[in-house]
Amino acid sequence: MSHDTSLPSGAAAPQTTDDSRGLELRKRCAQLFGRFGIKSLSMDDLAEHLACSKKTLYKHFQDKRDLVSKALHWHLDGLEAEMEETMGGEGNAIDLALREMEKKHKMLSSINSTVLFDLKKYYPRVFEATHARRCNMVRRVVTHNVARGMEQGLYRSDLDVDAVADLHLALVEDMVHQAENGTLSRPLADHFKALFTYHIRGIASAEGVAYLETHRLTTS
Repeated sequence: MSHDTSLPSGAAAPQTTDDSRGLELRKRCAQLFGRFGIKSLSMDDLAEHLACSKKTLYKHFQDKRDLVSKALHWHLDGLEAEMEETMGGEGNAIDLALREMEKKHKMLSSINSTVLFDLKKYYPRVFEATHARRCNMVRRVVTHNVARGMEQGLYRSDLDVDAVADLHLALVEDMVHQAENGTLSRPLADHFKALFTYHIRGIASAEGVAYLETHRLTTS
């Protein structure tokens, strides 16, 4: 008599110890890259920081390029999960936008400024893959937020949602490009916060501007 051991349709396979260890290594490597940059950390350095052997690293990653790619995609997985939570959260569009801004400001404040430069110069294929994914994420969250704000009367009713998303993405990309080249005139986190505030004020209706000012007064 045969027994069907297949998983029910749509069910996820149970995570193995190796899977869990691999995810933990991705997480900790992403944190190390954020703290020290990418180029400055060799596989020996990473193994020392992680208190594991290089053999363990090579068991889970083909080489450093593979490790960098998987660590950064783990980081983007987390950002995407936060983004989904924000888009589905309670509150009006400006509340959600400011909440997202504060999360990103906190994250960018803790990142080593050389990460983007290292990534683009030494791992161009990883840069292109993560860049495309990040752009799609920015576009999705902006499009969703603008449509929501227009429905609530907090953003101007005459906005072209796609055009707003394009313009905001262009400003973000210019900021990233300057950060990569080391030409940004202020800390990345502060530049992002100023850019985001500029974005919200530029699309807000009179009601939205009044709400934004009240919110800023009550939270300052």
